[in-house]
Amino acid sequence: MEEAKARYDDTKSFRHDIRNHLAVVKKLLQSGKLKEAVSYIEDMDGMAEKMSFPCSTNNPVVDILVGNKLGIAKSMGIDVDCSLLLPYPCSLRDIDICIVLSNALDNAIQAVKSLDAGIEKYIRVSGRIQGDFLMMEIENSFHGKGAFKKGTGLSNVNAVAEKYGGAMNIETKENVFVLYVLLIIPQHPESILRQMD
Repeated sequence: MEEAKARYDDTKSFRHDIRNHLAVVKKLLQSGKLKEAVSYIEDMDGMAEKMSFPCSTNNPVVDILVGNKLGIAKSMGIDVDCSLLLPYPCSLRDIDICIVLSNALDNAIQAVKSLDAGIEKYIRVSGRIQGDFLMMEIENSFHGKGAFKKGTGLSNVNAVAEKYGGAMNIETKENVFVLYVLLIIPQHPESILRQMD
């Protein structure tokens, strides 16, 4: 949450100064200083890039978690992509979505970083709402040999899926591992609170 607050503060500050930045660019262009204007705009673009979350899911808590995990993967040379859009606010608890995604991404990072050279290294996170369902898909490359062990992480993902009346499924083919998670979005949030008691 502190990271989100810092990003939002930076954004607020940038928006406050945007008129001044635009006035500088306008004056440079009017003076025929095209090279300086382009350089100034590139600096502004760099500032804006630092403020954005690497993954924009519509949920600030999930943005931080997924952005952090995918940032770690990217720093290891893993190609990452995120096209996950979540309802916000909604009756799915942030902590439960984070349990699913943190365990799924930790497992994906672990699997991909151990791949031999020459095998494409990637992680893709996608998801969408369809009616009262949230469908998430975490796909990554993996060694493709033999069976894998379902550990505590996948058990935790499955527990969240069951809590929301959904399901978890795994598919593997050749060098591709896909984790599917389906959650039913409760229409009455108090029913989830009762499940926790």
